[in-house]
Amino acid sequence: MKVVALEGSLSEGEFVEIINVDFDGELLAVTVLIDGDKLDITFDAPAGFRVLDEGDLLEYWPDCSTTNGWLYEIAGQGWLDQELQRGGFLSGHNPEIKEYFIAGVNYCISVLAWEKPDVEASTR
Repeated sequence: MKVVALEGSLSEGEFVEIINVDFDGELLAVTVLIDGDKLDITFDAPAGFRVLDEGDLLEYWPDCSTTNGWLYEIAGQGWLDQELQRGGFLSGHNPEIKEYFIAGVNYCISVLAWEKPDVEASTR
């Protein structure tokens, strides 16, 4: 798997817990809890997203483990590449689509988006 960490690694004993996912048809906001701090990761007009238990995403480990980071751009061999195999995936014809991945302790989120997400202190 080809990955680029967008947010740094965590210290031993720290973990990311996804505590909220909100999609209003235009904005996807994912709230995570890291060592008592809440962060919002927002994606403007994503093409799609999925939430799966980390045990169902074994192909992402160890590349996307929290020792390497917790927010990644997946540059190859991820969900986007799987979708590109489907003839009906029209978004795949746009070369600007990218895959992003949030590695959580219980759940993980893959997002297909046109731009990098914003990460800031949570207001939720």
